[in-house]
Amino acid sequence: MSLKYITSFMTIVVIGLLHACTEKPKEWKIGVSQCSEDIWRYKQNREMVTAAYTYNNVQIELASADDSDSLQISQIQAFIDQHVDLLVVSPNTKATLSSIIEKAYDKGIPVILFDRKTNSDKYTAFMGADNYEVGQTMGKLIGQQMAGTGVLVEITGLKGSSPAMERHRGFSDALKDFPGIKVISSELGDWTEASGEQAMREVLQHYDGPIDCLFGHNDRLAMGARKVALQQGRKDIIYYGVDALPHPGGGLECVQKGIMRATYVYPTQGLELMRLAMNILEGKPYERQNLLHSAVVDKTNADMVMMQSKEQLRSADYLELLHGKIDQYFTQVNHQRRIILFIVAFVVIILVLVVVVYRSYLIKARLNDELNLLNARLGRRNEELQQLYKQLEDMADSRMVFFTQIGHQLRTPLTLIAGPVETIAKDATLSSSQRKLVEMMERNMSTLTQLVDALVDVRQMDSEPRLLADSAENTEEERIEEPEMSESEEENDKRMVILVVDDNTDMRYLLRSILQPTYRVYLAANGQEGLQQAQAHVPDLVVSDVMMPVMDGLELCRKLKESDVTCHIPVMMLTARVLQKQRVEGYAHGADAYITKPFSAEVLTARIENLLASRKQLKKVFAEGIAKSSQKQIESNSPDNAFVNRLRATILQSMGDADFSVERIGEELGMSRVQLYRKVKALTGLSPVELIRKSRLEQAKTLLLTTNASVSEIAYEVGFTAPSYFAKCFKDEYGKSPGDIRSENASE
Repeated sequence: MSLKYITSFMTIVVIGLLHACTEKPKEWKIGVSQCSEDIWRYKQNREMVTAAYTYNNVQIELASADDSDSLQISQIQAFIDQHVDLLVVSPNTKATLSSIIEKAYDKGIPVILFDRKTNSDKYTAFMGADNYEVGQTMGKLIGQQMAGTGVLVEITGLKGSSPAMERHRGFSDALKDFPGIKVISSELGDWTEASGEQAMREVLQHYDGPIDCLFGHNDRLAMGARKVALQQGRKDIIYYGVDALPHPGGGLECVQKGIMRATYVYPTQGLELMRLAMNILEGKPYERQNLLHSAVVDKTNADMVMMQSKEQLRSADYLELLHGKIDQYFTQVNHQRRIILFIVAFVVIILVLVVVVYRSYLIKARLNDELNLLNARLGRRNEELQQLYKQLEDMADSRMVFFTQIGHQLRTPLTLIAGPVETIAKDATLSSSQRKLVEMMERNMSTLTQLVDALVDVRQMDSEPRLLADSAENTEEERIEEPEMSESEEENDKRMVILVVDDNTDMRYLLRSILQPTYRVYLAANGQEGLQQAQAHVPDLVVSDVMMPVMDGLELCRKLKESDVTCHIPVMMLTARVLQKQRVEGYAHGADAYITKPFSAEVLTARIENLLASRKQLKKVFAEGIAKSSQKQIESNSPDNAFVNRLRATILQSMGDADFSVERIGEELGMSRVQLYRKVKALTGLSPVELIRKSRLEQAKTLLLTTNASVSEIAYEVGFTAPSYFAKCFKDEYGKSPGDIRSENASE
């Protein structure tokens, strides 16, 4: 048998063994998109992961949107792009998430809605509790325990989410049987304890009478409200909630301790959810609507429910431990199996090598002649390399002379700078901020001196830059940024806000020292931090370096200009890149100004003032353009103008609705209340509430001048609930009453 056939046979054997060793069964990939990340959803996620242990071909990828519609939409789009086999979604709000869920469903991805619903019928299955029944059960229980009379406060969940709407509807229907109960509702809740505190503050601000009971759409809302009530001396309120989670401080413990009168077990059922998902993936029968039922927990059964919950947690922990040990066992078995297969493959390879060595011996003689010829060629090549090396040595000597001359020429101006700086540093009258600037100058003078020394001593060029870098890094670690302002201080500070983004600590401090007297300044060390700061604070202007780690300034600028929340913010690029093409690149990414280092503080502040002045001029134009219903839409491709047109259309469409609110505008535009407030305030100088009122008054003025409708009719038509309040607002805005305006127009 020839060597060719032997080698082919051995190769086939080795490939077959390795394939048998590494082949894996097909895996199902399930994407889970949670609307938020809290204890209840953590428990559900853990149950799903535990349930997946019973299947050896399931991969679960979890994502949390942190109560953000836009973030959840992007996460679901990522799952679609990954071609997941099944999608489990708990939508943050019904209206906003419908389109992206429909998109996944239309692409053939099975979709399970859990806990929350959408406005669309395009989903594979739904699993969750009957939230109407939850609200109705708690309403009947509270009504009976209040004996049908008293004052009751209801704090709802996130407005726009299906559980909050259904619980409120069931709760309201149940209380129809108790007409003697007065209900005060607050819609500021978003399922968190902090929102419960905010909602209770609003209730107590507008109502100072006695309160008998409080019902929170979940336990955290109820406990947040209780904290505020106790702070204001309200100690006689009875609390009710929903969830009954067994963790420390959860609903079960609060019922046990008497902090809450009762709660409602809101089941997570991660095991059942995983079973439903696998039935869909494996083509087994399943129900499209899967309602989960539970019960009320009060003092009589809280201990038993807590004991059952803890037993379930212990069982889950034990199951995870067993799963880990089983994984370890199979890992060891697979490892041993691979070792055996590789030994067999090694033996086969040895046999092949024996044949190859024998064949090599036969051709060695023929190669000797070719090797001698090659040696002769290498000798000639070696002579050429020696000549080239000599040329490189001459070039290195010339470079050494050049660097030495440059280094010596730089020493004189450095000395003339270092001397005055050292003298100024010894001045005891310097303020704290001035001394920090002088210390920063001394540090950078030291670094520059070391660089000059490295130029003079060219032999240390390989090691010196690393020493300088290490020194600079140590200095950076020793410097500590000053703490930013507290939330209360920020509210009282009416200065315009500037965000400074630069990876150099000294540069951030210098820019803050220049801008702090006039503006409120936020700092970020890279583009990613800058993007997060911009989305959180929505500053009036961003000053950013270009070259930074994690995310550079160009990418930061592009992302700011692409986002509806931040596209209006002017961006000034501050960098050492001075080439014309680099400037063009900055403007191509959306930069509004480009200043190179080193820079003049006066030029910097003047350029900033010009940019902010331009934005101030646009505020009045945008405010009037939104308020005046007769004005045509602004024709421009600018993201700011596009947003203004969308906002104007939303306000005009629902102007006559007295219940029209800022939250509804946010839902239409896909923004949170805080983001909408800061965006509108930055563009128009008005808050959303002020803008709605101004739009209504502009429409009312037009109707007064163009129709014969009465003042009361016009007030109701533009969304005011009381003609007297309309008349007051109208006079405050135009300095004349509605009747005076109409009379003057008639006389003309």
